[in-house]
Amino acid sequence: MRASRLAMVTLALVATARTAEAQQQPTPRLEPARVAGQVALGAYAGIGGFIVGRYAGEELVQRLGSDHEATIRRVGFTTGTIGGGLATAGVVYGIGSLGDQSGDFDATALGAGVGFAASMALARFLLGPELSPPSGMRTTARWATANLIALLPAVGASIGFNSTRRSP
Repeated sequence: MRASRLAMVTLALVATARTAEAQQQPTPRLEPARVAGQVALGAYAGIGGFIVGRYAGEELVQRLGSDHEATIRRVGFTTGTIGGGLATAGVVYGIGSLGDQSGDFDATALGAGVGFAASMALARFLLGPELSPPSGMRTTARWATANLIALLPAVGASIGFNSTRRSP
């Protein structure tokens, strides 16, 4: 618990330093359509990156000879998280960098990571430690919960990118 607090404080200090560095250059106007594209496409890219990363990790660990189900699932979740985070940050950064502006990829990736941590906390709160919907949960509530959980990393990445946006 202490290590996670230290990591969060360190990440906040890095983000603050990056933001201060980016504020020295002129900041272009924030475009709502661009931000909406970053969040929507970043969320879907994150889902795809998670699926591909999880599949690749599970296949790799099985080909290396592991038949322990818990190990396969942990490796799959870890590689899926990495794939989803990189896909989310890459798409948000790519959309944000179109045209006459650019931002900082590190801040974008940091935002995606913070968003993922928030989404996992929300998932554990809403779905419990097993991360499965409680019995009796309506289908619309399940979809709303899944969408909210999927959107948070993209929202974080968009905040990270747009806090470091500048004209080239």
